[in-house]
Amino acid sequence: MWKKKSNLDEQQEQKLLKIESRGFWIAFWGALVVMAINGILVKEPVAIISSWILFMTLAIYVAAACIRAGIWDRKLDTSNRTCLFISAIAAVSTGGFMVLFGYLRSSKLDASLAAGALVLVVTFCLCYAALKVTAKAVKKRQDELNAEPDDTMSEE
Repeated sequence: MWKKKSNLDEQQEQKLLKIESRGFWIAFWGALVVMAINGILVKEPVAIISSWILFMTLAIYVAAACIRAGIWDRKLDTSNRTCLFISAIAAVSTGGFMVLFGYLRSSKLDASLAAGALVLVVTFCLCYAALKVTAKAVKKRQDELNAEPDDTMSEE
């Protein structure tokens, strides 16, 4: 593949990386918001498929790239407390969305609360399990990257 030399200096490269990063995160969270809005306002589930595909593609790419690089987060660690906290946020958000979604569709509060509670519990369990597996994979990759290379070359 033909690559052209960059016309940017190091400072410009860093600024461009920051711009691209912000653009990525706008697309990521924007896809999630679009899915949520479509889920509430649109009756056909087909309407959210394109947003879901975009969101999941971005999520899987970021997860795989970060695991491969041995990166968890800039500020958070891979502790059990962090995984519990993130899982709780995801569960409450998803459960709350499900209550709202169910109530707007059926106008039955008790059924919506039951569905929201079920979704909350399932989301918490799945998210926690996924985070623990990912944290373990990141730690393993960090150990591999930090391992000293073997100097077993024979000298003649």
